[in-house]
Amino acid sequence: MVSIAAVLKKSIIFNSLEETDLQRITPMFEKRELHTGDIITTAGNTAQHFFILEKGTLLLAMEDDKSVVLDSPGDFIAMELLSDRGMYKTTITALEDGVVLIIPRELFLDLIQEDTPGAAAIMQAWQRFLDQTAAFAKNIEDIDIPAIF
Repeated sequence: MVSIAAVLKKSIIFNSLEETDLQRITPMFEKRELHTGDIITTAGNTAQHFFILEKGTLLLAMEDDKSVVLDSPGDFIAMELLSDRGMYKTTITALEDGVVLIIPRELFLDLIQEDTPGAAAIMQAWQRFLDQTAAFAKNIEDIDIPAIF
């Protein structure tokens, strides 16, 4: 079985973090096994978790008929790709068996608000990932991050 730390090191969001930062955030995540057809989130429900794909394939279907398929270990499903003002805007369905890491939404939002190099690195990597994966989901307004996600 792959360790949580190994999955974080595969993620472009977390792989640039210092080892001490990785050791600190690793306990924030839990693993969840998925089966084909499992619905992980439903648009319109209260957003409780963000996710990192360990293995498998996920369909992220947005209410405006846009979608993203994620299938690379380390893909991060969070922020404007997943939620808006504390509500899921994306329904996530497992297209095949797999595993995700979950982190409580509030815990992650607290993490990225820290005035630390690690928090800054996460946010910079997130913007690059979003540009490559689903640029249509980006928020362009100058907003209060916790309030929007």
